[in-house]
Amino acid sequence: MDDRPIGFFDSGVGGLTIWRATRKLLPQESLVFLADSGHVPYGEKSPEELHDLTSRIVRFLLAQDVKLVVVACNTATVHCIGHLRETFPQIPFVGVVPVVKTLAQRTRTGTIAVLSTPATAGSPYLAGLVEEFAPDKRVINVGCDGLEDLVEAGQARTSRTTALLERYLAPVLQSGADVVGLGCTHYPFLRRRIKRILGPRVRVYDPSRPVARRVRQLLREGDTFAAHEKPSYRFYTTGDPAQFAAVASKLLRFPVRDVGYVEL
Repeated sequence: MDDRPIGFFDSGVGGLTIWRATRKLLPQESLVFLADSGHVPYGEKSPEELHDLTSRIVRFLLAQDVKLVVVACNTATVHCIGHLRETFPQIPFVGVVPVVKTLAQRTRTGTIAVLSTPATAGSPYLAGLVEEFAPDKRVINVGCDGLEDLVEAGQARTSRTTALLERYLAPVLQSGADVVGLGCTHYPFLRRRIKRILGPRVRVYDPSRPVARRVRQLLREGDTFAAHEKPSYRFYTTGDPAQFAAVASKLLRFPVRDVGYVEL
């Protein structure tokens, strides 16, 4: 048994989708979440800048005595997880990647779609996943500029967000894709709206539950499950704690209080 908490970080509130899935799957685990809102968006930063930022974040999480770190951000996973594993070999890491392999296995029409940030959509990493796992599939790769920002601002359930979704999902509907992957951790907060627009014939996949299952697998392999009857949930941000608390509470439908401020 290991009662130390699990650490999570993201550039903002998107990683809370991973936090939520992990909390549901592992209800006896204590969790520590850091939103690096003071340096959002990650998609505009160089790999060197991201290596520096994420290394400082991991040092903060290690100071909180975490037993495992979840990189709850697609961009940070793509650019940093290899660097982090080399820099901090004493702790296991779990990352988030677009679910291209799953989409390729589940499609019946041969056409799959991936929704992600423009940075992820245009990344060599995503292109490599498509080449490796879906070389014989037609791939609709949609970079959704602005969606992440609306979720970050607490506007996931507004008409403005719905209008933007309708615009980005139009080519998916026209393509005949029958499976869609959410390639940004912010997007599962929009899942119901996405499914409503796409209709019942299109299945939508997000990485939150597979990531939570991977966390469970590593805890099982290391025999490091916790046994808290009342686990603790701690939240930190490099941005505005009050704003993070308000947005996170709205998205999670869970009271997020006493958010700590961190200066990296």
